[in-house]
Amino acid sequence: MPRKTAISALFLDFDGTISPLGVSRPKAQVSSALADVLQKIAEVVPVGVITTKDMQFIQDRVPFASAWAAIGGIEIKIGDRILGPTQEISSPSSVEALLGRLEAKTRQIDESVCIERKTLSDGRVVAFCIDWRLTMDWELVRRRLEPLLKSVEEDGFTVLTYPGRPYADVYQDGADKGKALLTLRSELRINEPIMYLGDSEPDNSAFDLADISIGVLHSETPPSLRCEFFIQFNHIETFFRDLWRNRLVFDPKSQWIVRNRPRETG
Repeated sequence: MPRKTAISALFLDFDGTISPLGVSRPKAQVSSALADVLQKIAEVVPVGVITTKDMQFIQDRVPFASAWAAIGGIEIKIGDRILGPTQEISSPSSVEALLGRLEAKTRQIDESVCIERKTLSDGRVVAFCIDWRLTMDWELVRRRLEPLLKSVEEDGFTVLTYPGRPYADVYQDGADKGKALLTLRSELRINEPIMYLGDSEPDNSAFDLADISIGVLHSETPPSLRCEFFIQFNHIETFFRDLWRNRLVFDPKSQWIVRNRPRETG
């Protein structure tokens, strides 16, 4: 059983971790109570957000953070300093051309399917997300989108899909949250334990590298997370408040920590 551990940095995913799922893009926000306690933690140790959202979307939503790894780490910002893109962007124009073809086709499948562009701070579109969360039948729309996503892969793009979740990410090259975590650790000169929280498969590479890895449980959490601990989404704010009161010493015996995923019922 792990011992109590004082953390020296806190890195967080956004959607489904500190922001609720099942809401429209404008409503994807951190609650004021959670933002308040994260601001208190940020006054003691660095707090960073590692997300597949782009910098324009994420930065204003997490003002307590001092570091942001956007688009899965393709663009990183620490304070006022932008690092990136952290990998070669071969042809942003090809992403725009692909988007132009896809938008009409996805509307034909279902008007509620939306495409979220992921842009660098200089305005170049380097990735996007096809999201069918607001459609009436997720599985039906997923099946209708499959041939379209296959054609995107045949065009040389990386398509990431997530079992049971109503969206797919498209990159010229795959993003890597684990590499983003290592970059933040190096740039912030963090040598002591890092805590990382996430809720989906892209978080696994960051879980592998974090000293304390915590998966967030909600209705869409997949069974394949490689984290050491779990916590219910609706306990996040209370967990962080207790962590702050305990001088950022993580206790694996905390009442909010679930050590094993609860069995499926029904």
